Amino acid sequence: MTIFVIYILTMIFISTFCETKFDNLRKRLALEAIIANPIQNIVVSPLLVRFPLCKLASIASGYSRAELITVLGINSTRMLQNCFEGLKETMNPLKEIDVLLLNKIIVNYTDDINPNFVTNSTDYGVKVDKVGFNYPTMAVSFINRWVEKASYKRITRVLDQTDLNNKTSILLLSVAYIKVTWEFLFDIRLTKNMKFHHRNGSISYVPMMSNTASYSYLNDAINNMQYINMKLAGFGLSVTFAVPQSYKDLDKFLSQLYNNQDTLKDVFKRMRFEVVKIMLPRFKIKNTIEWNKHLKKVYEIGVTQVFNESDSGLNEMLKKDSEIKNVMISKVKQSTFIDIDEMGIFRQEPVKELFDVQNIQKDSSFVHNNIIADRPFYFVIGLQDMYHPLEIEELFTGVYYGPKY
Repeated sequence: MTIFVIYILTMIFISTFCETKFDNLRKRLALEAIIANPIQNIVVSPLLVRFPLCKLASIASGYSRAELITVLGINSTRMLQNCFEGLKETMNPLKEIDVLLLNKIIVNYTDDINPNFVTNSTDYGVKVDKVGFNYPTMAVSFINRWVEKASYKRITRVLDQTDLNNKTSILLLSVAYIKVTWEFLFDIRLTKNMKFHHRNGSISYVPMMSNTASYSYLNDAINNMQYINMKLAGFGLSVTFAVPQSYKDLDKFLSQLYNNQDTLKDVFKRMRFEVVKIMLPRFKIKNTIEWNKHLKKVYEIGVTQVFNESDSGLNEMLKKDSEIKNVMISKVKQSTFIDIDEMGIFRQEPVKELFDVQNIQKDSSFVHNNIIADRPFYFVIGLQDMYHPLEIEELFTGVYYGPKY
């Protein structure tokens, strides 16, 4: 029996009752990062940015509070207090795959911080820690060692030495890792090296996995896109790939997605289960991103006041007699790692699934559709609500431009 591994240091409760403004912000936030880093393989988890923002909104005042609750899509104190409660069952599927989600607010090691802000964290799904920023080099090493240990050395660094100085006030840090495990495993015997067409027209070779099964699929001939939704080994979990017909068309799709947040929802409405032969590269993406500039510009108003050095609106986290007159967010950073191969956490000989893969592939009459991800593509790993199947919470969002060459 395979042991399923999950290590979660953050309480995650994903609201699926309604699509809030923050849902739009979260989708736009991912695209801001992707578009700002052209031709770079990237995967992010903007969902993890929500948790510290909720925590900070609970103590924010003035314009800062108004700004935060607007982008969070929350219109009352009660909604803010309850935004994580009663939804624990939503996270059960994550217990069945190898996923790691770490989330922290780190403040300076000083007695000026109200102890209630540090200890009263569980309701907001993020832990608050104190680290001495007066010794930046040591602080960076300490935090990175924590990340390395907590992630079982999958991720070894989230901060650079230039990220901290003795003026650093508040850090928002998150780490996300997933080892994708399929509902229908790929047969490793079918994997072979194939051409991958890069955005600039050059070609390199990648190990291309192959599988044939019944998948939710859409061929959008009007927009020259193919979509496939593939279930993962956890109820409600799936990954959706958006593959353009041409290696040059991903930019057009990203622009469309940026301007219309309901693009994928419309796609899901039109998808149908069909027998599809999927060819997908085996790949890994590991990256670190600073969210500051993306948070400041995204959506109608962005998140700006909490970064203000003289008036952040976050002073409620300080004691009444504090010698410090203002605290603000200095950095919002995230390290993310996704690993996609044939079998995920299953370490065993290749197996035959519910039907004989090779026999189906020999008989082309079974296969009516082919989707070959041999060009840059977009993907989303989401959690689907069983009561609202078109509402998919995005856990990971990314693009793959191909192997480095």
